[in-house]
Amino acid sequence: MLVIIYLVIPLGEANFLSKLIYAKNIFLIGILYFFGRNSNFKIENWNLVLKILISLSLFAFLISFLESLVGIHLHSFLGYSEYNLVINDIDPQGNFGLNWSFEGQGAVPRYASFFADPLEFSASLILFFAISIWVFIHSKFKEIRLLSLFLALIIVFSFFLSFSRASMFSAILMLVFGLYLSRNYTIIFSSLFIVIVGFVYVYFFSSDDLRFFIQDTITFQNTSSLGHLIEWIEGLLSIYENPFGVGLAMSGNASGVDQSIKIGGENQFLIYGVQMGVISMIIYSVILFKSIFNSAKLYLKSDNINYKSVGFIASLTKFGLLIPLFTANAELYLFVALFSWYLVGQSERLYNIKL
Repeated sequence: MLVIIYLVIPLGEANFLSKLIYAKNIFLIGILYFFGRNSNFKIENWNLVLKILISLSLFAFLISFLESLVGIHLHSFLGYSEYNLVINDIDPQGNFGLNWSFEGQGAVPRYASFFADPLEFSASLILFFAISIWVFIHSKFKEIRLLSLFLALIIVFSFFLSFSRASMFSAILMLVFGLYLSRNYTIIFSSLFIVIVGFVYVYFFSSDDLRFFIQDTITFQNTSSLGHLIEWIEGLLSIYENPFGVGLAMSGNASGVDQSIKIGGENQFLIYGVQMGVISMIIYSVILFKSIFNSAKLYLKSDNINYKSVGFIASLTKFGLLIPLFTANAELYLFVALFSWYLVGQSERLYNIKL
């Protein structure tokens, strides 16, 4: 209802068509949740869905690994730059002729496999990582647990190929959260110890380039981190000056947003706040945290292993996406965003029916 109101009222510099295109992006979230909430998904087929997702994660890794071996982005052969130029009116950018998201500091390549860009690839890896954690924790067979550990290592390596710091940090938090939900407290402390030792080793004994990169990231002196900070400040100032918003299609990187008039765009919460005011930020935040809480509750209280699986993976995925949501317009990552909202709808349905 809030989106519809801001779609029809004459607010902001964006034209009606741009607002309509942007509203479509938000409506998709509710539509997929609606399908999940109201469709009678055959839960016995859930294992098949998991196998398909695991196969996708392996295929994505294989393509990105081949990209890194050859040193050429797959998107260079797919007309990515031409599409951006013709459809989005964005000229080729960066050292690889694609856009800046395909490279890190020092022109280090970042790979996207068959996803739209490296950021969407890394966000999708969060879903795959949640599945690997589920299988590792709950499998009763040693062979399956070893295979899930192998899958987790592949996904971790894929994080480095896509090189998203937000998703890497999210993966660590997801692991801790998943172990906490399953009450594996001993492994939590062991994992934290390994992470701390690894961080100390990297910080004090790695190359100067890597150490300076970590320092610049933490202190916002890195170009990417500084860019996030500037966008956040711009968004916060806009919300402070316009607590009821400045209109749809006025922030973010979604289709329909004119980059010449946009305000901020590196934080999903602030993007909604800039466009539809403080109330939209509150509503979105409540929905998001409620979805994590109820999905986790389904996992903890259900006796059905398939129901527990849906709740666990939905909760972990939404929890893992929190950090990317603070650093990007992450609801644009259609695969992981829409699938996870569908899972939230399923979790809510099972939560209300079975509990």
